[in-house]
Amino acid sequence: MRDIVLALAVPLLICASGIYAACDGWWRRRHPAQGPHSCAGRCIAAERAVADAEAIVADRYAILAEAERGAASRGSADSSRTGRSLPAGE
Repeated sequence: MRDIVLALAVPLLICASGIYAACDGWWRRRHPAQGPHSCAGRCIAAERAVADAEAIVADRYAILAEAERGAASRGSADSSRTGRSLPAGE
């Protein structure tokens, strides 16, 4: 009887390890680990977001400077009275 159990234990162990390897491969394909470049990708995306924000702010400052130059060239009465170069209400 012991010979039969020993004879069947080896193929059973081989079969079980094969099933384990197949299931492990399936699991790793369905749930991949984060790649080594994921942190770099996040850094690149953050840099792009900062660059976009800087471009928006620079554009708005240019618009504001242009509005101030226009108001100063018109010589509005509000700028002399309040010390501001923008017309009242803006």
